[in-house]
Amino acid sequence: MKNYVVTDPGRETWEENRAWQGCPTVARTRGGRLFAGWYTGGMFEPCIDNFNVLVKSDDGGLTWSHPVLAVYPDREKRNRNIDIQLWIDEKGQLWIMWTHSPYPEDAKPATIRTPFAWNYHKEFTGVELLLCRDPDADRLVFEEPRTVTKGFLRCKPIILRDGRYLFPAYDWEVPDRYMLRFSDDGGETFRDVPAAKKPDNRVFDETMVYETREGYLRLLARTNRGYYATSLSTDGGRTWSETEEYEKAPSTRFYIARLQSGRLVYVRNISDTERTGMKVMLSEDDGKTWAGSLALDTRTGVSYPDLCEDGKGRLYIVHDCERDNRVRLNKETWHSDAAKEILLSSLTEEEILRGGIGEGSFLSRVISKAGIDTVEK
Repeated sequence: MKNYVVTDPGRETWEENRAWQGCPTVARTRGGRLFAGWYTGGMFEPCIDNFNVLVKSDDGGLTWSHPVLAVYPDREKRNRNIDIQLWIDEKGQLWIMWTHSPYPEDAKPATIRTPFAWNYHKEFTGVELLLCRDPDADRLVFEEPRTVTKGFLRCKPIILRDGRYLFPAYDWEVPDRYMLRFSDDGGETFRDVPAAKKPDNRVFDETMVYETREGYLRLLARTNRGYYATSLSTDGGRTWSETEEYEKAPSTRFYIARLQSGRLVYVRNISDTERTGMKVMLSEDDGKTWAGSLALDTRTGVSYPDLCEDGKGRLYIVHDCERDNRVRLNKETWHSDAAKEILLSSLTEEEILRGGIGEGSFLSRVISKAGIDTVEK
């Protein structure tokens, strides 16, 4: 195992020793185990001290383990290993993925009191995979990590009806085009496919794609223009329509995907201009209209939803709130009242359509809260 991947991490990864945390992801195994991951480390992000953690729950998300895995920075190659992304494939295997973000030789740990160079996002050199073939086992066994594709994977892959894997791992090598990665051999190899023309360059695109009932591919992406962008491919991803506005939205991640029921699910901020509130909606008509609009969280500073479902249609949605101590920071005491929370909601499609939850469901349950409330180490 590579020396920056640790399957028995120490107390430095526990929540009482974290000053910030955010950008969560969630997956559910066939046996019912939940995994969640996010990244943390250092005072905030971006920082050369950032690392990923993985935790698990065997009771539907009510209680969670300490980290069972940590992916630390690769000091030898000067890589930040950031933005963990979880996915369960058609075989029931757990894909634990993260992105390499190299930093310059002169980069220093980020601080608030002293200026630091914004030199952590120059490029993204690839997505690394740690595969667990039996994620329900009492003793988790991970294969040797390997780089699976180029780019920055910040959203879940999908399997198309023709069997191809589609990984929406974007990059800035082709700055004016959205980039997708397709695999015809179950993720062993990928080919890069430029998609629609982007309205902005060098944006954290956080692209998501779903397959319509007609077999078309619908792409949605984050922009800095006050809306989510969209494009359609009617030929399996070879050509794409001109990019246009999907709907007004802040510049932040969303989640959209096809559920087992056939409906689409859409999770995004309630506000159209800032990271305020988080809501979930359903669509019966491939995203033309949305129903339900159940609020998961109504606070400010909420972001980065991710979702999985069980075999009976129960949905599990994670998001973060007020990631770090720069929020609500008292500059006299250098202490902060930021939430620094990772949250989980558990609910059904029927509850979304009804606009309220019942017994056995919950909204925005805190599954982790970072314990360091100061910007000082």
